[in-house]
Amino acid sequence: MNPRTTTGRRGAAPRARRRPPATVRRPALYLGVAAAGAILVNAFVGVEPTAQAEGEALQSVSVAEQLGLSAQATPIDVTEDLEPLEDLAVSRSARAAEQTAAQQVQAAADQAELDRQKAEAEAAARAEAEAKAAAEAAAAEAAAEAAAQAEAAAAPAPAGRTQAREAAPAASSVAATAVARISNSSGSVRSQVQAAADAVVSNVSGAAGITLGGTRPSAADPNGHPSGLALDYMVLSNAALGDAIVAYHRAHWNELGVDYLIWQQRMLSSPDGSWKGMENRGSATANHYDHVHVNYRG
Repeated sequence: MNPRTTTGRRGAAPRARRRPPATVRRPALYLGVAAAGAILVNAFVGVEPTAQAEGEALQSVSVAEQLGLSAQATPIDVTEDLEPLEDLAVSRSARAAEQTAAQQVQAAADQAELDRQKAEAEAAARAEAEAKAAAEAAAAEAAAEAAAQAEAAAAPAPAGRTQAREAAPAASSVAATAVARISNSSGSVRSQVQAAADAVVSNVSGAAGITLGGTRPSAADPNGHPSGLALDYMVLSNAALGDAIVAYHRAHWNELGVDYLIWQQRMLSSPDGSWKGMENRGSATANHYDHVHVNYRG
């Protein structure tokens, strides 16, 4: 026997198989585990979202088809969509303007109607007041004339004046050679009144140059000036001409159709009667000192 060999085997401990260090083996193990996990995650997790997306896509396409919509994408014309809204806004603005204008026109019409009614009411009130005043004045004048006539019946005229008046010469003719110009403010006088005036201015000297007052609505006696049956011979301060006109009417009482005379605050109701004094009315015109009033029969 070989002593080295024998010695060596016997003296040395048996060799064991060496393992790689733990630090060398573990990283490789980790890498393998990680790769296997990734494959598993991809198998179980990655496939499911894709399937879900495909399902949602199919569901969306189904809803679109039910609504009658096309799945193809087309460009949207925003202008066409906004045009109806713009037209609607313009229409609303126009209607608002028309309503405002109509309200203004109606307000103006209402105000005009109120103004018209007010003007008519004021005019009616003025007319009523004027008519009332005229009626009161006429009634007062009529009452005064009636009272004057009653007083004149009991008051004889002065003898000297009556004799002088009766002695005044009177024209003997009633033939008319001229046409009297009569001032009328309420229509023409009656035809017999015009004929009597023509006879006076034709036969009484100076009568053609005076003013003759005819119709007027403000006289108290309705059968006098308002009816065209009375004349005022305006002699003013020419009392002699007034006496001559009175004498002519007395001389041709029936031919001229005389009803009564008023001259210098007296009244004569017949050609052969007596003068009757009248009350004082306050002025020469109201007391008939500047004109002869003649009422003719209708």
